[in-house]
Amino acid sequence: MHKVLKNLVLFSFVFCCFLVDAKSPKATNNNKSIDFDIPAQRADLSLISFAEQANMTLLFPFDKLKARNANRLIGEYSIKEGLSIMLKNTGLEVKSRRNGQISITINSNLEEDNMKNMPRKTLIATLLASFFAPTAVMAFEADDSAEEGTKVLIIGSRSRAPRTIADSPVPVDILSADDLSAMGGTADITDNLKMMIPSYTATPATGDGSAFVRTTSLRGTAPDQTLVLIDGKRRHRSALIQLFAPAAGQGAHGADVGMIPAIALKRVEVLRDGAASQYGSDAIAGVINFVTKDDSDGGKVELQYGQHYEGESSLKFGFNKGVKMGENGFANFSLEYVDNENLNRSILRPDAAALIAAGVQGVGADSPYNDGLTQTWGRPETSGLRTFLNMGIDLGEGSSWYGRLGYGVTDGRYRFFYRNPGHGTITAPGTITNGDGDVVPNPTAGLAARGYTGSILDVGFTPFLDGEQTDLSFVTGLQGDFSGGTYYDFSIGFGSNELDYTLNNSINPGLELINGNPQLNFDTGGLKQEEINLNADFSTPVGDNFNFAYGAEWREETYTTIAGEAASYQNADGSEGPGVSGMKGITAADAGSFSRDNYAIYADIEHDVSSDIFMQYALRFEDFSDFGTTVNWKIASRFSLTESTALRGAISTGFHAPTPGQANYRATITTFDTTGAQVEEGVIASTDPDAIAAGGKALKEEESTSLSFGITSDIGESTTLTVDYYQIAVDDRIYRSGGLVSPDGRAFSFYTNALDVEHSGIDVVLTTEFEWSDMTSTNISFAYGYNKIDVTGQSSVETFDTDTGLSSFVDPVSQGSIDNIENNFPNHRFVLTANTSFGDDLNFMVRANYYGEHHDERGSFSDGTKATIDSVVYFDAELGYQVTEEFNMKFGFSNIFDSYINKIDAPFSNRLSVGLEYPRRSAANYEGGSWYLKGSYDL
Repeated sequence: MHKVLKNLVLFSFVFCCFLVDAKSPKATNNNKSIDFDIPAQRADLSLISFAEQANMTLLFPFDKLKARNANRLIGEYSIKEGLSIMLKNTGLEVKSRRNGQISITINSNLEEDNMKNMPRKTLIATLLASFFAPTAVMAFEADDSAEEGTKVLIIGSRSRAPRTIADSPVPVDILSADDLSAMGGTADITDNLKMMIPSYTATPATGDGSAFVRTTSLRGTAPDQTLVLIDGKRRHRSALIQLFAPAAGQGAHGADVGMIPAIALKRVEVLRDGAASQYGSDAIAGVINFVTKDDSDGGKVELQYGQHYEGESSLKFGFNKGVKMGENGFANFSLEYVDNENLNRSILRPDAAALIAAGVQGVGADSPYNDGLTQTWGRPETSGLRTFLNMGIDLGEGSSWYGRLGYGVTDGRYRFFYRNPGHGTITAPGTITNGDGDVVPNPTAGLAARGYTGSILDVGFTPFLDGEQTDLSFVTGLQGDFSGGTYYDFSIGFGSNELDYTLNNSINPGLELINGNPQLNFDTGGLKQEEINLNADFSTPVGDNFNFAYGAEWREETYTTIAGEAASYQNADGSEGPGVSGMKGITAADAGSFSRDNYAIYADIEHDVSSDIFMQYALRFEDFSDFGTTVNWKIASRFSLTESTALRGAISTGFHAPTPGQANYRATITTFDTTGAQVEEGVIASTDPDAIAAGGKALKEEESTSLSFGITSDIGESTTLTVDYYQIAVDDRIYRSGGLVSPDGRAFSFYTNALDVEHSGIDVVLTTEFEWSDMTSTNISFAYGYNKIDVTGQSSVETFDTDTGLSSFVDPVSQGSIDNIENNFPNHRFVLTANTSFGDDLNFMVRANYYGEHHDERGSFSDGTKATIDSVVYFDAELGYQVTEEFNMKFGFSNIFDSYINKIDAPFSNRLSVGLEYPRRSAANYEGGSWYLKGSYDL
């Protein structure tokens, strides 16, 4: 796709590489003169300013430096000279680690440290990016080539005082820009996240719109139970409601992080704890905050090309550039283009094989991928452009303006189920609705009876869906400090996401032929999500040990369903019919816009009770125009046992507000039972008369109670261990009911507050470093997650039996679906990474991704027997070489040993009849191995 753009991308990168002077000597940043302007002040504040002005990383014990003062530093100096002047006679010593990282320590020979405050871990005055930096959980030890500078303001705290990862009373992961780039073969950033965070999953593409918007999960929860932020501001939802997600995500309406360009990111902060009392709806499992680059100079161009062992290629081009905007401003622009060929892990369907054996010509010839198969299983074909612009201007007197603009458009293609020559769409009469509203046979018979003589009669057909996703976001605001010391942040944000569908190579049996041929391509409509956010946030420090934050928020979100062309859902006479095979178009009657608004007020307190005890309290009130009010709270604490060990814990309540989309979505979908047979089913609103007759009612919020506690410990100089237990109890989880039957015999389902679900587990993170020589060291990271899901109850609904004429109460979610929710994710998962540096120029990284035993969705019987997916380990490897100061090359493998999850055998192999040997929806994948080559040039 887009061959001209691909050639332009390749030419641009080659031209940039041509500019590199490979023979130029490599300069060191430590010898470069920098213009410093730092007043005499507390040493911790001076070092933060130094790191920002030098655009580098410094490691130092934050709390111990609060009581020390540093010297004034004004003028042009090298890093070494500047630190020497600023820290002269302070009792502080500058040390260079073997990997080039500079750290500041207290010189015990010059001054005895009598402070009783424990060091709340090494503060990263700047966090970011070096090639082959340690993986996610080691982000607090950035490499020497860090290129961006910022204070570490950990998510989960509204205090303006820098708080480190180890300071946090709840677990937080920080992924640097190079953590995200140190892996190839990824379709989008969701793959990067799941490779580094064991409790985060991103399942392979499944069906319909879910093929273009990945289903993600944190700690086994639904996609919309994790809040997504960009630079601390709420990210809008995707337009897609997950109808075809894995069981744990069905019916969810979350954000699509795949539309965020990875090259725009400075870091990603992942808060693994309930935070709805701080951030509002959806923060049940945690919060993911994407922090974007804000440099006013420099930049990067990068190009990556890769191939799967089966031959499918992928291309990614990235561009980032920062410029000054006037005297006191900056603009940082990022662009990312991706082109991924579809993956095909199918086998020939038995019915197609029988046709070929019978001598039928042209079977599978309609494949858009030219693979000769009648059905294609694997990641869909995708391409697209994603951009992001971050701007800011210092207005003086402690205030500044910021603006952020994101825009992206992606195209995808996904193939549906094969309709063989005996399929009813080809052979059976269509249907119409008469004046009394009854469904009756269409007097127009099947294709052959209407005079059609084309190849569909002999070989059948396979529809394929084209989806175009357009994403737009904008945030602008003013922030600064009032004269009394209170920090303020006023902002307004807008976000929209639109999905437009075109179904190709399919037919509507209720339409007349056109010149003897059926219509094959249909506009089936679209979906759109729009959100507006207004925020006023304040933070007031009270002394050195107390911070009071408070604020207000107003939000409006609108969900729109866009009607398809009439031919996608009507019969020839204009009546509503079965519509186009595969995805009936959204009807004019079902199309519409649905809005709701809400406002919130909140307050939270952070208090250093003593040098050993930190407390956090949060309270939030929200009022929604559709379901009413909710109040949520949180209490968190951290207690230092020793200077190297601390206990931490939190208890909180949370909620997910039902979205206008979940409350009003209507569609006709094609599902498949456990035998593989197609079933047409209508999805209606829970307040539709048929739904009300079956026990449906207006959706209410999902409610949660979260508990976590753990321990953090520094073991020696280079080893850190954290262990955290968590439990999340979700009541009234919104889920789509199983197929119910209306009095007139129609199958339908609706969203209802059906389930009570409990998630519990343990997260373990261990990081360490081995120094083999002055030039060689290895950083090791081990992240393990144990997660267990239990459905503890569900609310019954009423259904109508057409045979007896009686109604009865039934559980809306089948036992098979409950089994899927509880067992589709592995209980055990870990990521082990070893990253070795050989001098300044050469790095080698190996990673093991382990997925424990879990069960195949749809692979269970009523007697409790299930299809088991065995544990699997995917190994990755990457070799990097710094060719010059500006130019870097990487060559790597994802899943180097070409490992696959096991095939599903009889009696659970219900997908063999449709050409799939593997589980369709698994936390692991059946993509196989791939290699990639990546080059980057610093501007």
